[in-house]
Amino acid sequence: MELHGFLASVGIPSRPPIHVRLQRNGDHAQLPLGLSDPCRWDPETYAWFMVGDVPGGKDAYFEADSESIRDVWRGEFEDPKCARIESVIRECVEVGHYWSFRRSAGQPGIINLAYGLIAGSLAALTDGFIYSVDSAWDWERMPARPEDFLKFYFRPELAIEEDYRTWSRRCIRHFDDDLRNTASEPDR
Repeated sequence: MELHGFLASVGIPSRPPIHVRLQRNGDHAQLPLGLSDPCRWDPETYAWFMVGDVPGGKDAYFEADSESIRDVWRGEFEDPKCARIESVIRECVEVGHYWSFRRSAGQPGIINLAYGLIAGSLAALTDGFIYSVDSAWDWERMPARPEDFLKFYFRPELAIEEDYRTWSRRCIRHFDDDLRNTASEPDR
């Protein structure tokens, strides 16, 4: 829904589906996945998200080590950016698990867009937040609640830093090329 809404807002008529599969670390063998299964998997497995028939994708990991999660957040609340949503972060830390999406260079622009939208959508579904440390978007905006993140992510006119503005514009200009041979699904 987020991907299709974004594409419509920038005048792209294509509505590609997002696919997901589980793969084993190391040999990348595809593993069984039921879309109604819990959104958790073991440390030797990752989720691989793809957009239509576009080459490439994004990997996501499920982490469930409560103590290491608490260690990561110790002292972070002194940062004013974290303090502004401290109560949400503390609630999420106590849940004892999180998902991480890995950004990798060289992916098509539509994959980079989907990466953030999938992460934002998962945060919305779990009443969580987004915290990016991989330069995926303006650092000053992190951590962010999903409703805020999904409004500004990949929107050149809302980028704080010129590099993100330029990068997202360049990616958006190439969405048609990225999606040219992609099967579309009608809006639902």
